[in-house]
Amino acid sequence: MKVKRFQFGDWQVDAQACAVWREDEAAQIPVEPRALDVLMALCMNAGKILSADDLLHLCWDGIAVGENQVHKAITQLRKALGDSATEPRYIENIRKRGYRTVAPVIMATHRDADLAPETWARESPYVGLASFEATHSSVFFGRDVAVTRLRDLLASQANGGRAFVLILGASGSGKTSLVQAGLLPALMRDGATPRITGATILDLGGIGAVPLPTALGGALLDLDRDGEPLYAGQSAEHLGQSLIEEGQAPRDGTRPTDAPETAGDRFILFIDRLEALFSAAFASGLQRRQFLTALDRLARGGQVMVIAACRNDFYPDLAKEPLLMEGKAAGGHFDLLPPSRAEIGQMIRLPAEIAGLSFGGDPDGNERLDDLLCDAAADSPDALPLLQYTLQQLYLLRSPTRELTLAAYRGLGGIEGAIGRRAEATLATLPAAAQAALPRIFSLMVAVSAADDTVRGLRAAWSNLATEDERTLVRALVDERLFVSQVSETQAVFGVAHEALLRQWPRAVTWIAEHRQALRARSQLEGLAQQWLNEGRRADRLLRRGKPLEEARDLVSRATVPVSAEVKALVTASTRQAKRADRLRLGAMVSFAAIALVAAFLGLRASRAEAVAAQRLQGAEELVDYMLGDLAEKLQPLGRLDVLDGVAQKALGYLTVDDPGRIPSEARLRQAKALQTLADVNRSRGNVDIALKALGQAESLLQANLAERAHDGETLKTAGSIAFWYGQIALDQGRLDETMRRFTQYRDFAQRRMSLEPNEPNAWIELSYALSSLGTAHLREGEDDMATDNLNDSIALKRRAIMAHPDNISLSADLANSLSLLAEAQSERGQLEAATDLYDEQREVLDEVHRRQPDAAVWLFRLAAAGRLKSSLLEAQGKTAPAIVSLGQAMAQIDDCLHREPENRRWQITRTEIRLLKARADLAGGNFESALPDIINIETTVDQMLRVNPADDQLQRQKAEALMLHGTILTSTKELNSAIQKIEEAANIVRGSYERDHKDKLRTILFSNILLASSNIFLTRGENTEAKKVCQNVVDALKTMALLSKDFRILDPWVRANRCSGNQAMAEAGSRILSTMGYRGTEYLQSTTTP
Repeated sequence: MKVKRFQFGDWQVDAQACAVWREDEAAQIPVEPRALDVLMALCMNAGKILSADDLLHLCWDGIAVGENQVHKAITQLRKALGDSATEPRYIENIRKRGYRTVAPVIMATHRDADLAPETWARESPYVGLASFEATHSSVFFGRDVAVTRLRDLLASQANGGRAFVLILGASGSGKTSLVQAGLLPALMRDGATPRITGATILDLGGIGAVPLPTALGGALLDLDRDGEPLYAGQSAEHLGQSLIEEGQAPRDGTRPTDAPETAGDRFILFIDRLEALFSAAFASGLQRRQFLTALDRLARGGQVMVIAACRNDFYPDLAKEPLLMEGKAAGGHFDLLPPSRAEIGQMIRLPAEIAGLSFGGDPDGNERLDDLLCDAAADSPDALPLLQYTLQQLYLLRSPTRELTLAAYRGLGGIEGAIGRRAEATLATLPAAAQAALPRIFSLMVAVSAADDTVRGLRAAWSNLATEDERTLVRALVDERLFVSQVSETQAVFGVAHEALLRQWPRAVTWIAEHRQALRARSQLEGLAQQWLNEGRRADRLLRRGKPLEEARDLVSRATVPVSAEVKALVTASTRQAKRADRLRLGAMVSFAAIALVAAFLGLRASRAEAVAAQRLQGAEELVDYMLGDLAEKLQPLGRLDVLDGVAQKALGYLTVDDPGRIPSEARLRQAKALQTLADVNRSRGNVDIALKALGQAESLLQANLAERAHDGETLKTAGSIAFWYGQIALDQGRLDETMRRFTQYRDFAQRRMSLEPNEPNAWIELSYALSSLGTAHLREGEDDMATDNLNDSIALKRRAIMAHPDNISLSADLANSLSLLAEAQSERGQLEAATDLYDEQREVLDEVHRRQPDAAVWLFRLAAAGRLKSSLLEAQGKTAPAIVSLGQAMAQIDDCLHREPENRRWQITRTEIRLLKARADLAGGNFESALPDIINIETTVDQMLRVNPADDQLQRQKAEALMLHGTILTSTKELNSAIQKIEEAANIVRGSYERDHKDKLRTILFSNILLASSNIFLTRGENTEAKKVCQNVVDALKTMALLSKDFRILDPWVRANRCSGNQAMAEAGSRILSTMGYRGTEYLQSTTTP
């Protein structure tokens, strides 16, 4: 059968129409039939050298013509494809030997296309929200490159003695379909390498409460050889357990990895939705390791090859499992990238061609439905499930002539509106009582991970539906294929057909946002309950009395989000234990009360009641002072936001807030301290409005104190702290003028205190903190000399204080922080080696601090932050390998911090910063396949955090940088329309704040790099004039800073922009400065070698 269509590089080739075109360009380029025959011959023999005689024989049907006709056809092809004889991208001339293709050729080689039209004339070639299965292999298009790479990778791993491949991809990227409809059918064909006899699938997301060993054994029992079970006479429980228990094989002498009858037979075990292993309550750490060990044994046994698919947003969990990471170094991880625009075009058009369907358009011919679908899918984060659902709905609405119409597409609301509109339309047909049951249905089948806030769908049992209205609603959604219903372990269950529904149905999105906290709490409780049960209901695994227990009881009592019987049992047992403790406490209190009565009686008789009361009041006040002072300071390094919050709340409960003028100054000071602690906690959690409200109340209290007695060291210290937190929040939001005003105020309070207490080390320390803060603000504004002066003064004060208090751990840590800021100042002055030395000194100090106080998460966090900063500096010096090592250590450290305190937003933001640096390092090394999934995941993560705190300047910059990097990758793959959209979105995020405040160096640098990324798109298109205009805009933006700066972050884009805009003298001057400091940034070096 002659191939009608195929892909050659970024070109689509239509042999019947004798035309070629690009997916992002509407116009087709005609090619002469004979020249197209030559192209067909070269592509059918991709990579092989065909001589002129070979091409004459294949393409001229024996007609006697000279070799000049071949050369003429090649010239025509090069002109049509935009190719060059000297720098070929598509067809290469091998001197004195012939021609061969250079660009990749994608043919639909794994389908039986001859049988397909008859098979699909009666059925839809699109699967909706379901996954493609083996029966859909003839209409599974657009993933030929991925299938080939995955097949080769599996063969390589099998040859290496461990046949285990881990597929990583975003939710909805098509991992399951790739294996079921692409890889498995390809491996079952005769002549395939490696060829398999059979395959079995274990979906971990659908096994419910079935034990992991039993689920694994049940999947293996489905394997057969020539109709005979591979594991005859075994039970699922025994077979699974034999793999779990080290050294024990199944009875009857049949090992899972033996094949005594036909040693050449190979089988595949496909583990789908591996992420359930990390988020489901049934999988404890021990169970998870046992299960992975069993998979490892199968993979090494020689007969069963293991493929696992996992969402890439669970990569931090994967990284903690050595058995899953073992194959990474040998290439055993497969990153499934989003399909290109050309591949999306194949997914849309080729199944329709096989099924005899056509695509409509508007009467004027300006728009074609297939083009609109391709454009919309390329721009959607849920491209594949939404595309397949839309195509399925269009098929159901097809015309009598089997045309998929533009009117039907618009009626559905486009790709992103199709699911939501269909769900809403279905809901509208139901009685009001059934519609009202929707929140209850959501509560049964939606989960939010307690660890990382990830939303996922659950399978809920039909038996959990309490009313006929609930059953009516679910049946209707199943009938419309928005939900699926299936049998799992003899129990009927239902759930969303694809998790894209939870992201694209506005009603679902709203409900999840409103109940996210309760869903997270339920997930956490499910895990705690399972752990409690697994460890024999130990009393020390019960919920702590206080906030944890009260929140759990509230969740159970409200029943908005139903919990399992196991969770209810945990809460009941915890409540019982708390009541028992209360009774004991009450007994003690009664006893003390009796004693107190006797004491009071005796006290009255002794006329000492007033003195006793005063003494007790003083004791209570001293306790509050301790809670807000020493205790709070000791808790802060541990990162225990919940405990700090509790301390502040308890203190405020004692110190009733009142009119500041009507309460004693000591009480006002204590109230201010409690409010300051509350502000600190809420800022760390991202609750900025609450933090600012607390700071405002604290400032009012302190102003009353300062008006009464300005010369009070403790009041001045607390007032300075309030000013600091105001400034820090302003810095977070990018309001630099307010930041400078507040940090200056902080320094003034600290200097007033030091003038009162010149010999008090705590006063020196406070002033050193204030100077460090000012140094940070000066760095942000590009005032490097002023920053350096402030930081050197701060370090001198800290060293002086350390000499007075050598055992003070916090002082050493703060010294490390100042060293980091000074290193940043040095790097901005072009002293890269000196800055690196300062980072090394900082790390030595922090290592010692962490060694002395290993349980304090804050020191680990500072180590991670130090590693992040040093890696940037190493990358700038061209030391890529040590930079990547430093990033890896930083990532492990920040993950450890977040494991201890998962709600700390500042730590989450730092983790994202580290991931962005890793993505940049991957891009610098040309490792786009590794970088792209990480970048897409970063975009999603930052979006989630911005919903909580949309004004956070650092989050906005992270989102813009991720979009810029995404656009850079799309530019390199020639997907220019998509690249432009990403770059424009990035620019729009930064542009407003940049235009409001040109002094913010970080914003200016980021905006300049985004503009340079857009200029690269123009250059790729050959639009050099437009590129020069954009580069000149960059020159104008950076000019004020660059002419006086030695900061490589400014000079790098400055040099590249001047070179691009034709200002060679300016570019050379900047290059000399960068060369002197030893700068070797990747993009900069590439620009110096590109003509």
